[in-house]
Amino acid sequence: MKKFLIVVSAILLVCNLVFADKSEQILSKVQKKYKTIKDVTAEFVQNITFAVSKMEQSFQGSLIMKKGNKYRIEMDQQTIVTDGKTVWSYSHPNNQVIIDKYKEDPKSFSPDRVLINVPQNFNTIFIGDEKLFGKKTAVIKLTPKESRSLIKAMKVWIDLDDYLMRKIEITDVSDNVNLYLINSIKLNTGVSDNIFKFEIPEGTDTIDLR
Repeated sequence: MKKFLIVVSAILLVCNLVFADKSEQILSKVQKKYKTIKDVTAEFVQNITFAVSKMEQSFQGSLIMKKGNKYRIEMDQQTIVTDGKTVWSYSHPNNQVIIDKYKEDPKSFSPDRVLINVPQNFNTIFIGDEKLFGKKTAVIKLTPKESRSLIKAMKVWIDLDDYLMRKIEITDVSDNVNLYLINSIKLNTGVSDNIFKFEIPEGTDTIDLR
């Protein structure tokens, strides 16, 4: 019996190593793809499930991103814009905009890191293949190496045709779950820098924290 358990343990270890290797190979291709991207325009759906209340919220939005920490997120109730120096967060229901300096935080998860690129410093394992939007995707689980990370775990669904992420599931340390479905992606369309400047509507309550 003892020998049998040792053999089973050895088989499981080999399987885990193979899956880990496969996840690293796939993510390497994702990183290679990312290096060719200058700008991105994407449509997405975000679903949030709160662990304590079990309440769910769903939002539709669009993302325009350009290298250099520039992005613009448009949703029904909120617009977030940054040119890499200044961040504008505009609440449509409150007609209020908060202006602040852009801060590079390695622990934060900006659209650049969440919706387009796979974060660094994560342990990875290949879970399996799955059909999504009629396409074959590889499902990979990521767990942070940093014990103080705000993220408990991530799962990403990677299109095996173009090596772009089509679905991301993020579980935070409070067990709240953020799920992103990326419906469409356009790459390198020549996005203008003017898009990453926010024109404050007349009559808006402005809070400047710079």
